[in-house]
Amino acid sequence: MEIKNQTLFFVGIIVLILGTLIIIFDYPQLQILDNLDSESYYMLDEEKKNIHQRMKIEITVGIGLAVTGIGLLAVSFSKRFENRLR
Repeated sequence: MEIKNQTLFFVGIIVLILGTLIIIFDYPQLQILDNLDSESYYMLDEEKKNIHQRMKIEITVGIGLAVTGIGLLAVSFSKRFENRLR
């Protein structure tokens, strides 16, 4: 395979790495909060419940970034998008 658009390839690598790092560092924390039983979860204060909700959003954004990075990498190999950004 030959890289047709180097700029798109490097942007794809960066976006993929960013999304992967978000997933790697947030997933264990999210699992801890998800595995609490209902009594323990209700005993948490509002700030920790808000943090849990924000972490769910953040992991979704991380997954979206990873998928976008994979898509950009795939497009960078396509002949149709050669020199499109220049």
